[in-house]
Amino acid sequence: MTSRLTGGILLASTAFLWAGDATYEEAPVVSPAPVETSSGSFCDAYKNIGKLYSDDTNPIIQSFSVFGRVHYQYGYTDGVDANGDNFNYDTDEIRRFRVGAKMGLLNYFELKGQAEIFNDQEPVGGDRNFEFKHMWDLTLTFDAKDAFGIEAVDGLKFGYGKRETHTSAEWDISSNSIKTVERSAISNKVWPSATEFDNATGGWVDIKSGNFRTELGVFSTTQDDYLAGWDDGIMYWANAWYDISSVTGADISKLYFAGFYQDIEAGDEVLGGGMEWSTSLSLTYGRGPWQFILEGIYADNGDQAADRDGNVWGVVFLPSMFLIEDKLEAVARYQYQGSSEDEGIRLNSRYARRAESVGDADLDGARGDAHHSFYAGLNYYFCPSTKVMAGIEYDDIESNGDHVYEGWTTFLGFRTYF
Repeated sequence: MTSRLTGGILLASTAFLWAGDATYEEAPVVSPAPVETSSGSFCDAYKNIGKLYSDDTNPIIQSFSVFGRVHYQYGYTDGVDANGDNFNYDTDEIRRFRVGAKMGLLNYFELKGQAEIFNDQEPVGGDRNFEFKHMWDLTLTFDAKDAFGIEAVDGLKFGYGKRETHTSAEWDISSNSIKTVERSAISNKVWPSATEFDNATGGWVDIKSGNFRTELGVFSTTQDDYLAGWDDGIMYWANAWYDISSVTGADISKLYFAGFYQDIEAGDEVLGGGMEWSTSLSLTYGRGPWQFILEGIYADNGDQAADRDGNVWGVVFLPSMFLIEDKLEAVARYQYQGSSEDEGIRLNSRYARRAESVGDADLDGARGDAHHSFYAGLNYYFCPSTKVMAGIEYDDIESNGDHVYEGWTTFLGFRTYF
C-alpha cells in the first residue's frame, strides 16, 4: 500500500504542470473555490501559467492558452459479498490525466480541445501507459450576443462539438472541484456517457438573462474518440440555473434543473448505458464557510435486460464546511437510490466492483433495487487548484431484500489543475 501511494504521488507530482481546467465544465459556478490569496503568490503564478498569449487588438487570434489536470487516487474496500463472505481489495490509479488548449479567434469564436492522455489499466490487471485515449472536449463556440449586438439577453452563445452534458448537480461541478473523491452512484448513472466513458457530440445554445441561464442541445448517440457522426439516435438535452440569492440573502443560492431524452431504435448506439430519459432538480445553498447541495433524481432505464428496466430514483444531500478558512474543508454526503426492478441500480465501478472483476468477491454484478451510501471526508487545499483528499464511504445495496454488498471504502486522492 505504501509503495503504491508513494509511486502514485510521485508520478502525479512530476506531472504537476499538466493539471487541468475546463471551460464549459465549470461555467456555472455552483461550488465556489477557496478565496485566492495575495497577488504575486505561487498559487497565482501557477493558476496563470498556461495563459500564453492575449491581444484583443489582433483581428485573427485574441488569446491562446493551455491547460490540464492530474488526478491520482487510492482506494481500499473491506466488505461482505452476496454470499456473506468477507473480502478486501485495494488499488491506486491515475484517475485523470488531461491536457488541452483553447484559442479565442476572429473576436467572437472560441476553439477548445482537451484530451485524455493516460491509460491506467493496472487496477484491472493491465498496464499504465502514456497514450491517447480520446478527446474529452473538442468544441467551437460562437458569441452571438457580442457579434450582433443583441441587447435582449445578457448572453447568447452557440456551440458544436464534443462536450460534457451535465444531468445532475454533482456533474455540474468540475472533477477538479468536486468535494468527494467520487461522485455518487446515482449521479454517475444518469450521466449520458459514451461506452468508453467520454462525451457525446452535438450542438447547443447557451442563453443567459438576469438571474436565469439555460443550455439546450441536440446530440448524437453515435460514438467516436474525436467527433462523432449522426449515424444512430438523437439525445435531446437541457439544463437551467436560477440564482435566488437576492431572495434568500445567502452567499450562494441556486436552483438547478437538468434532463435528457434519447430517441433511439433497435441497433443504435446509445448513451448512459441505454437510459431512455432522466430528470433532476437541486438546490445549492451556502453562507460563509458552509454550504449544501440537495438533489432529487428520477429517470427511466429504457429497454434493458430482464429486471434492469423500469424507473429509478434517488436523493443526494451533500453538506460541506471550511474548518480552516480556504485550507481545510470537511465534507459529508448521503445518497439513496432505488428502482422498480430488482437490478435497476448499481454500485459505482470504484472500488467494490473492481474486487469482483479481478478478485474472488461475488456481488451479483453489484446490481440491486435499494442502495444507501454515506461519505465523510476532509480536503486540504495547498492552492485553490491543488488539494489532497481523504474520505471513507459506507455502502449497503440489496436486491429484492437480499444483500448484494455491504462494506466500507477508504479513499485518498491528490488533484491539481491550472
